[in-house]
Amino acid sequence: MIYVVEDDAAIRELEEYALTSNGMETQGFPSAAPFWTAIRQSVPDLVILDVMLPEEDGYSILKKLRSAPSTAHMPVMMV
Repeated sequence: MIYVVEDDAAIRELEEYALTSNGMETQGFPSAAPFWTAIRQSVPDLVILDVMLPEEDGYSILKKLRSAPSTAHMPVMMV
């Protein structure tokens, strides 16, 4: 599973389309709040993370991910 965190719906849909059309399973999130809810339930194989997000930016999210033992080594791509 690949989580895509991107506030621009058109970009998020394009990223998800590119991944799913190549056989990958994705789930998209428009902001940090629903992403945090989902990651508490299931840790993905990869996170594609936008830098400029409303409420909480990508750098802050990345810092929290790296500080938690369950996600410290999870791959993250910043876009």
